[in-house]
Amino acid sequence: MRYDIANGLRRHSSLLLLCVLAGAGGGVTPLRGQDPCDALVARAFNEFDASRRLDLLVSAVKPTACPPRGAWPVGIQLLAQTLIEDGKDSLAAAWLRWAIRLSPDLQPDTIQFLPRVVVAYRAARDFVLHTRAPADSAAATTWLWPAQAGGAPAGRLQITSSALSVPVQVQVKGVGPIGGGGSIPLNPGSYEISATASGYDSVRVTREVLPGVTTVLDFRLRSTAAQVAAKPAAAPTAPAPQQSVTPAPRKGKIPWWVKVGIGGGVAWAILWNAYIKSH
Repeated sequence: MRYDIANGLRRHSSLLLLCVLAGAGGGVTPLRGQDPCDALVARAFNEFDASRRLDLLVSAVKPTACPPRGAWPVGIQLLAQTLIEDGKDSLAAAWLRWAIRLSPDLQPDTIQFLPRVVVAYRAARDFVLHTRAPADSAAATTWLWPAQAGGAPAGRLQITSSALSVPVQVQVKGVGPIGGGGSIPLNPGSYEISATASGYDSVRVTREVLPGVTTVLDFRLRSTAAQVAAKPAAAPTAPAPQQSVTPAPRKGKIPWWVKVGIGGGVAWAILWNAYIKSH
């Protein structure tokens, strides 16, 4: 393990900038001005003992202290590789899913890490893409990291609903209900969590629970009453203007003015003929 990691470190030019070897002991001294999180990853690369390496890496990927940038992607993949080599593939999958959900732009390092790590990364990415939902934004997620590394093997899930004035019913699939403001211990892994409240939209999200870490979900459900009030009323439809139509003359009927004209003409012809005969 130490030989493979050291060779990978030499091939990875960005990591060569993270540390310098000091003396014959082979220890790592942070470069002046180096980010403390990057220094933790550099120390982990040179740590032979797997348990101490994991302790360093768990601290190095804590999102509140070490945002996902710099050596963070390397640290999470080194953590996964350490677990996989120790036969803890499912635990490595939980960490990779968590990392990809937190940082969707995370890409595998196919040069530095074992092919099994790359395969595990791709499986984790597919899982996250499959379980991602539009309702994810309704559940703000934060994490409470253990005070010191090497904590309990189980994690915890804690539920809050600070923006709601009504009780929220939360159900963890395969586990059971959790009361608002409550928390339960869970084995590391991915869990489907649904939340409902009277007068609000229900949501369903998937989140990861990590060993020794408390995952806090703050549900911010959308009010159904607000949606109804925001919906614009339909504008009244104006009646179509009516057009006056002159009725067409009925077939077989001669209009009266035609009849008068014809009658007058006949009378005039009779009088004319009488006048001619008298003269």
